This record gives sequence, C-alpha cells and structure tokens, in this order.
Amino acid sequence: MAGWSQEEIGRGNRQRVLGEILGSGTISRTQIADNLALNAASVSRITRELIEARLVQEVGVSRPEGRRGPRTKKLTMDRAGGYVIGIGINAYQQVVTLADLSNNRIASWDAGGAGLTDGTSFIKACCKRAGTLIEKHVPERDRLFGVGLTIAGNLDKARGTVISAPTLGWVEETDVCEIVREELGVPVVLETPSAAICQSEVTFGVARNIENVAVIYCALGFGIGLQVNGEPYSGIGRVGGVLTEAKTTDGVGSNAPVSLTDLCGGKALLRQLLTPEVFDALSDQEKAQKIWDVVSLADEPDENYRSALEEFGARAANCFSLSLTVLQPELVLLAGPLAQSPYYLEGFRKQIENLKADLQVPIKIKSSEMTHMGAARLLSLNENIANAELDLNLLKGGR
Repeated sequence: MAGWSQEEIGRGNRQRVLGEILGSGTISRTQIADNLALNAASVSRITRELIEARLVQEVGVSRPEGRRGPRTKKLTMDRAGGYVIGIGINAYQQVVTLADLSNNRIASWDAGGAGLTDGTSFIKACCKRAGTLIEKHVPERDRLFGVGLTIAGNLDKARGTVISAPTLGWVEETDVCEIVREELGVPVVLETPSAAICQSEVTFGVARNIENVAVIYCALGFGIGLQVNGEPYSGIGRVGGVLTEAKTTDGVGSNAPVSLTDLCGGKALLRQLLTPEVFDALSDQEKAQKIWDVVSLADEPDENYRSALEEFGARAANCFSLSLTVLQPELVLLAGPLAQSPYYLEGFRKQIENLKADLQVPIKIKSSEMTHMGAARLLSLNENIANAELDLNLLKGGR
C-alpha cells in the first residue's frame, strides 16, 4: 500500500473487512483481525461503521477459538440492509433474481427463452421484470446496490458489451451494461458464466483461499474462468468469451481444424446420440435442454448415455490437458450441465490421470454445483458491495 493516502488505505481495509464477512457468512471480529492482519481497534471501528450503515449486524455469541475469555458476538450481513439483482443468461435458462445481502433469493423470473434471440429487446425485457421485482420487494430504492450479469457469449467486459453470443442467436454487438444502467439506474458488472463461477467459488465456495483455480464450463460449448496467483485473469483488455469456436485439430490423419464444440462439446455429444434428422431439427435452446435430459437419463441407467458421457469427459480432458499442464492450477472445477454427470466427471478425471506425467503437483478435479444464475447474484454482491466505493455516511442517513 506504499504511496496510498490514509483515506485509500481506510477504504481498502473496509472493503477487505466487508469481503471477509460476506465470504464467511458468519465471523467474529477476532477472526477478521487474524485473517487480515489488522489490529483489533481498526476492525472494531470498521465493523461499527458497517453496522451503522446497516450492511452488517451482530448475531449470537461465541467464545474465541482456542482462547479463554468472555463470549463474543459474531458478525453477518444484514439481510434487511440491501438488495442486489442477478441476471443469468445462457441457451438453457434465462433468469432474473432479487436477493438480499446474505444471498437469500427473494423473488425471481424465468424468461423461458421467450424473445431470447434479440439481444437488446431481451435485456430490456429482463430489466422490466427486474423493475417489477424491485417495486414489489424493495422498500427503500436506494438500498438496491447493483446488478450482476452473466451472459454466455464473447464479451468486452471493459466496455460492458456482448460482442456476440452464438448459442443465444445474438449476432450483433449489444451494449448490455449501458441498457441496464439506463433502465434500472444502478451499477452493473458483466462476466461470462465460467468467469463468474470461478470468482464466486473463490470468494464464497469450495475454492475459497485457493490462489490458482480453473473453471471449465461444459455445456453446448465451453467457457473457461481463471484465477492466477490470487487474481482473476481476463487477458488483455478484459475481453472474455466462450470457447465455442476455439480451434484444434481432429487428431486423425488429415489434422483438419475443428472447433472444440464440434470435437467434444455438448453439441457433438448430441450429434453422436441422436439421429441427424432429430439433431438438425433442434434449436440451440432445445439442444441445451436435451443435454440435461441426457445427464438425467444416464442414471436410469442408460448404458448408451453413460458411456457417451464418459467418452466426452475424456475428450474434453484431452483438449484441456496441455493448458492445465502449463497453468498448473491447484484446483479444476467443472461446471455446467455436463459436469453434473458423475460419468462425465470421472471420464475427465481418469484421462487427466493418464496424462499427469508433466504435472508437478496432482490437480484436484471437482464438480461445481454453482449455476450461472447463482454466480450472477454473487458477482453483484462481491463487486457492487464488497469491492465498491460505498458512501457509508449516505447509507447511515438513509433510515
């Protein structure tokens, strides 16, 4: 923090403390001080300000771990202190959700695919529905802190735009963040589902406190989210996207270029399982639903579906093994519909095990249950509250 002003240091410490409370769910002041290497007086002052701003509240009592002394109250987010909106959009499901500061879902709206292919109109429709939820459930409009958007597409996150979203039918650039700001008048943050899931798992979930994490979103195509050395990685210009059209070779004599989707994605899986007539007749939205059907039917059991899921899990591992060897992540999380199949996960894991000779440390591979909708809410909580420059004086006065 060399060169920072006292005001900047104070704001940074407040954000760190708020992040600890938000990420932990319930935590003591002593634990916060230990985790952040802050003195008790600073933590006490910061938490008092957060309580006065109705962002945090005291709950229950507990004895400090491993210490003698009186029981102390713990801290948690104040559920009644504010709200966020999460909007999650992919080919399978498009949902607008209102949640409180503890990420309790209050109300939601599922678009069901209606009007999805027109990006601008669809985002405006989502905002209209969000406005209805806000009007009905948010008593103080100034306690709505922001919107988190997760969209399965090629994003320019610096400009807040969707460059294209092939599986949604969006072929023109869409200024999604500008639309949301104009319609709802609150801060907006935009991410791909894979990047948002990575950030959410690192901040709130199974990857908490792990510095190097890779999330691979396995659906019709693929997306990837990375945390490298404790920081989210988006590349130059914070441009992120799905890997739908990323090219590799077919691995046979011709070495013809082929997209990851056509080689080992969900579309390729369906093409193998369905007749050409049935496959061609399905829209991308219907194909997204069909993937969930395949995952469910594999537990019937359906040997054909089960073996196909294992095969395509191994194919995906082949495609990503070189990248994982270079990145050397401590944890790989497979997310999305295909990753909910234990057969797909096992096929991926076994193939990585076969290819592990170049890995200095064995990679832990797990399935993430985080959805793109849930990640949208957590994205909003993290970026629009924990990492935002909130005016606590204004919040204290808003009683």
